[in-house]
Amino acid sequence: MPYAKDRNARLYYDDGCGPCRFFASAAAGLSRHRVRAIPLAAAAAEGDLAGLSAEVRYGSAHLVYGTDLRSGESITGPLVGLTLGDRWERVARNAPFVDRMLRGAYRRAWEARRARGCGADTRKELSPRDPGPPAVLGP
Repeated sequence: MPYAKDRNARLYYDDGCGPCRFFASAAAGLSRHRVRAIPLAAAAAEGDLAGLSAEVRYGSAHLVYGTDLRSGESITGPLVGLTLGDRWERVARNAPFVDRMLRGAYRRAWEARRARGCGADTRKELSPRDPGPPAVLGP
């Protein structure tokens, strides 16, 4: 099982969003040091997420383990394996109802996050490669 064996998985999350911080802290705590929670705006994210546009980067959570990058609701199965162990990851992978439930919970949480105004680029400086989101004009 590749997920639980990778002791260097990194979960990138939106540090400007309270529920996101709670989710990332819970995942890191439950993982017994298999997952490191890192804010999306951190310098450490540049290497792993450099190929993503600002919209994609700040639009969802990302899980990096080994050379594999998962984004959005596709992080749920591997994250279950990293936090709760191999047995629960197999249940999440092999039971379609559980997989749908986990992905649906992620989707609802991320929709609520977007409704709250989270998911914006929170970096102080933008690199020349990434101009960031377009400015909003008007009142």
